[in-house]
Amino acid sequence: MLSRWFRRSLAWLQRSPEAVLVAGAVWTTFLPLLYGLRFESHSYQPMMLWGGVLLAFALVLWGWAHPLLYLIGAFFVSVINAVYALVAHMWHIGDLDIRVETALDSSPGESSEFIRQFVLQSKFAWALWAYVLVALALGGVYWFVWRKKRRHAWRWRGLAAVAAVAVVALGWVVVREYPAVRLSATTYRIYTRVNPILARKEYVENFMATAPPLDCDAPFDKVVFVLGESANRDYMHAYGFPLPTTPFLDGLQDKVLVRAISPANQTMSAVPIIMTPATVHDYDAFYTNPSIVSDLRRCGYETYWLSNQLRYSPYTSSVSSIASEADVVRFVLEELNPDHEPPDGILFQLFSPDDVVPGKKQAFFFHLLGSHYEWEKRYPPDKALIAQPKDLLDEYANTIYYTDYFLSQVFALFQDHSENMLFIYVSDHGEWMMPDRGGHASSNPLQEEYRVPLVFWATDPAVLQPIAQATNGRLVNTETLDVQVRFLLGLETDPGISYSTEVLSLGPGRIREYLDMPDLGYHETP
Repeated sequence: MLSRWFRRSLAWLQRSPEAVLVAGAVWTTFLPLLYGLRFESHSYQPMMLWGGVLLAFALVLWGWAHPLLYLIGAFFVSVINAVYALVAHMWHIGDLDIRVETALDSSPGESSEFIRQFVLQSKFAWALWAYVLVALALGGVYWFVWRKKRRHAWRWRGLAAVAAVAVVALGWVVVREYPAVRLSATTYRIYTRVNPILARKEYVENFMATAPPLDCDAPFDKVVFVLGESANRDYMHAYGFPLPTTPFLDGLQDKVLVRAISPANQTMSAVPIIMTPATVHDYDAFYTNPSIVSDLRRCGYETYWLSNQLRYSPYTSSVSSIASEADVVRFVLEELNPDHEPPDGILFQLFSPDDVVPGKKQAFFFHLLGSHYEWEKRYPPDKALIAQPKDLLDEYANTIYYTDYFLSQVFALFQDHSENMLFIYVSDHGEWMMPDRGGHASSNPLQEEYRVPLVFWATDPAVLQPIAQATNGRLVNTETLDVQVRFLLGLETDPGISYSTEVLSLGPGRIREYLDMPDLGYHETP
């Protein structure tokens, strides 16, 4: 019975291979669209259907010309559709330019972590790959039955291929809105544009070549600035978390502990605002101003940037363009070439205690991996608070505990090698966490993605009193942290605390009200 059914089906397919071709084109172009319009309307619009119609028609024409052309088209359309759908499902598309910039700016290690967590361990991602395989399988079936049928003359097949291109070109106004085309075109445009980061780097270099020294009356011979990663203060005992995750900060006398929010929920947007005159409402100021690294150089400090993150590229990365302003720039993955992304303690191998000279004006910036996923890799097992974490919440708490340990080691070293120290710790952004997953950089973000620690300490506590009084108990936006640093250096007369609760979702222009955002645990108010 089955063999007879198979023979009849094969005979029908051989008589009507075009039916398989049309089915494949419809499956490839419309399945993710219909799903998206039904379940992910935040990232799909009805007008995309018209682009789907034209692309399906083009795929049919290419397949009629030759099955290989169909397979090539179906491969690219289905794979890029799958990527778009995965991003829409996990985070919402939001600002596609920012999504693409983030992807292009990601290190190989970060990309592999992304694939492991959000592709290999995601049932939705596996469903998308099944969609891709079916699209290609239908093309393979069509090619098999196409070989059995008399073919049209090459000239007609060539005309069909040209007609397919013409359909896409003439209908470009609607085709360009189709998910796969939109993502491809955006990626090409971002990749080939004149990058503003490169222009900024050249601007800062030219500015610093002729900039006069600054008159800084700060008493500090050492400035230590620790830039954390993905640290949510909700998991810090110093901010009320029940587990003892911050024994060092708990015992640090005369510290100024600020209830802070970050200006953006991803690194590439948050760090430029934290470190330069840019703000939530004026991000463009980043491109035309040096950072506090250059301010310290002009004040006569020898500056170090020591990073456990990848440099990425000085031509594309907003963070590395700031790092390049330092006198000494060292990245773990370049200097030490480890075979993985090690815990932050490895940063001590980038410099010697002998480099820290008491009485000499020096500023050290430490850029951590901190609490970035994969969380279980961010701390050595022997430095875990919870020896056998039962879920991701425990792993995340361990990252906070290890960062506190790192802070204690940095603080002790510099306290022993300084006469008057300024110590600052802040995280670029927060993280939302659940027992089985977590993250940041959501298009429709949670409050947890912005909750960050901000800690000031100085050998002479009196210099911090204006900041302590201005921040006491209030919710503070770290968008003006550069002003506080300049104030402590004697370059500003006011600490310039920002109480704004407006932040960026992903990147410039996407301004959101923090107080209106949903949350996972509690709703924070000013």
